[in-house]
Amino acid sequence: MAGALSGRVALVTGAARGIGLAIATAFAEAGARLLIHDRDEAAVAAADQLGSGNGRAMPLIADLAEPGAVARMAAELVRLAVEPDILVLCASAEIRQTVQELSDEALALQSEVNLHATARLLKAFLPGMQSRGFGRVIAIGSVQERRPNADCLYYAATKAAQTSMILNLARTTQAPDITFNVIQPGAIRTDRNRAILAQPGREEQALARIPLGRIGSPEDCAGMAVLLCSPAGSYINGAGIAVDGGMRL
Repeated sequence: MAGALSGRVALVTGAARGIGLAIATAFAEAGARLLIHDRDEAAVAAADQLGSGNGRAMPLIADLAEPGAVARMAAELVRLAVEPDILVLCASAEIRQTVQELSDEALALQSEVNLHATARLLKAFLPGMQSRGFGRVIAIGSVQERRPNADCLYYAATKAAQTSMILNLARTTQAPDITFNVIQPGAIRTDRNRAILAQPGREEQALARIPLGRIGSPEDCAGMAVLLCSPAGSYINGAGIAVDGGMRL
């Protein structure tokens, strides 16, 4: 879909790695200007890879676990006179704990990154989309919302709550060209999941739950993100779209 996002500015959180980087790369190929967010200097390397030299990609370093991070990001974009038309909420915190293992620290971190930062990012950037009459918001959810595991109890709950926020806005914003959708990946071979899949028997266990019989790649999610942000996807609103090889079934 070359050129489908020409003239658009896309802010992708968690864009230096995994699904976020794959989406940012696909957006760059579709002609978008990119704001590459991540929590560390990897954002700079990703922006360099995707076009910082020609002004097509700009890094934004901020730790979304810090309550003031989004305000600092917004202030920096005001200083640079850049406003996102597209917001992809990819950054997340996942701490694998059963109900017996839950710690206050894990609860707080996952709440801050997966929920509070989502709300703050929407509050910061949705008004600009409304004033310009165009916007695309995509949250990266999880198959855990539909097929949770015992060791992802709270993570799954935060992703389901994030989806609720997105669908609420899809229903209540009621603007002709602003859409809100959720992509719900299944087992994707990201850095985060690679270590888990390397544990004895874990990849075989995952494959047994996937009708397509393979682990997904970050790129499997990127095409859907481009579609949702392009003119071809302009009538898709309030959708939860599984990219999981059928794992949710």
